[in-house]
Amino acid sequence: MVFASLAAALAVAQQMPYYQDPREPFPEVWKDPGYNRFHWIQSPNWGTRPVGTVVDTVVVHATVIPTLERTTAAFCREASQVSAHFTIGRDGSFIQHVDTFARAWHAGVSKDPQGRTNVNDFSIGIELVNLNDGKDPWPDAQVNVLKNIIGGLKRRFPHIKQILSHEYIAVPAGRKSDPANFPWEKLKDLGLPMYYGQNKG
Repeated sequence: MVFASLAAALAVAQQMPYYQDPREPFPEVWKDPGYNRFHWIQSPNWGTRPVGTVVDTVVVHATVIPTLERTTAAFCREASQVSAHFTIGRDGSFIQHVDTFARAWHAGVSKDPQGRTNVNDFSIGIELVNLNDGKDPWPDAQVNVLKNIIGGLKRRFPHIKQILSHEYIAVPAGRKSDPANFPWEKLKDLGLPMYYGQNKG
């Protein structure tokens, strides 16, 4: 009887919204989800991580594309061959594009501080809507949600050990400059080593 009741409870629970597939189609009319809220709009640009991979790195990017909507549209185009796990808008709205257990295509040719290549294999990529001209500001709402997401990732992936800028990992050095003038000091209380700027090593 206990098992029957449990089975019935699970059957009911699976019909509740929390258990539904959170992925959504690209909306006909776009509306940013709002501060610390998200839509999951799946990108076709992803792959599987190598067997046995330990996810231990977060890479922070700037979109250069000026809006959350246009960035999401770009990541939804298979021809772009680019994606990230998340993109955070200026108001703290965010979109998930790729499951964090899968491999997004955000880092390109890359090397981390320990000399490991193919950073996509073991990292989570987070894009921030910003023109990356060194002048476009980084709103507190956007930075706070970045911290929230990384804090959640630390719980989901307890081996996370570093936060890297796209600029730092790009090969050859100087190939990328993002996120330009990001306020890295605001992430210090996450307690993770951070590597940013151009890697001259």
